Amino acid sequence: MQGRDEGGTVRSVERALAIVELLGEHQELGLEELHYLTGLPKATVSRLLHTLQEQGWLYRGLCDRRYRLCSRRLFGDPGQRFSRRLVEQAAPLLQELSERTGLVADLSFFDGDDLHVMESAIPAALRKRYPANRLAVGLQASLFHSAMGKACLGELDSTEVQRLALRHRLSGDDLLRAHEQTHTQGFGERTEGTWEYAVRLPFLIRAVALPVLSQGRLVGSIALHWPRDEHSVESVQQRHLGSLAATVSQLQRSLA
Repeated sequence: MQGRDEGGTVRSVERALAIVELLGEHQELGLEELHYLTGLPKATVSRLLHTLQEQGWLYRGLCDRRYRLCSRRLFGDPGQRFSRRLVEQAAPLLQELSERTGLVADLSFFDGDDLHVMESAIPAALRKRYPANRLAVGLQASLFHSAMGKACLGELDSTEVQRLALRHRLSGDDLLRAHEQTHTQGFGERTEGTWEYAVRLPFLIRAVALPVLSQGRLVGSIALHWPRDEHSVESVQQRHLGSLAATVSQLQRSLA
C-alpha cells in the first residue's frame, strides 16, 4: 500500500512523530532547523507541520514563527504548561488588538519571581520598523522599567514588592513608588529612555500595560508599545486603553 513500508508502518506517521520528539527535546524549532534535523525535504516538513498544527499538536509563534508543542501535549512542569496555554489563548487576541490599534501588543508571564516575554503581535504596517522584535520573545522584562512589569507590580502587596526588590537588587523605595504610580493611574507605563533587553530597537519606544489574572492570581500582563515619535502616552491612553482592557478581560475569561 502506498505510503507504507514492508512492515506496514505508515511512513508519514513516523516522520510526524520524529518532529514531535525533536520539539519535545529542543522546546522550539523553526522550519529550517527541522528540515536539517530530520533530513526531510523542506516541503515535506512544511506539510507535516501544517497537519500537526491543524490537529492541535503544535503552536507556531506569532512573532518568531517557531514551532512548539501545544500545552495539552506537554507533561511534567505545570508552570510550563500553564505559560504555554496562556500564550495559545492570548495569541489570536493579541493579533486582533495589534491590528485594531496599529500598535505592537506584547504578552508577559510572571512566574512569581521574574517576568518573561512570551509573545508579540506586530501590525502589518509596522513590521519593517521592528526587524529584531522577535528576538525579545523568551527574554526577561524589567519589573521596574517595563510597562508590563509595572502593571504586575500594581497587583502585588508591599511585602511582595520588597521581596522582589531584594531578589533583583533594586531599590525597594523605587519599586514601591512604581507600585503606587500604577495604582494611581490604573496602568503600567514604561520608564522613558530605558531599554532592558540585550536586543535593541533602532528607536525609543513608549508603552502602557495592564495585568492579567487567572482565578484571582497574577499571571502576567499585556502591553501596547509604539515608536516614541508617533504618539504620547496620554493619546494612546484615551484612544486604546479601553481596547487593551477588553482584550485582557477576554483572555481572563478564556483562562477561567
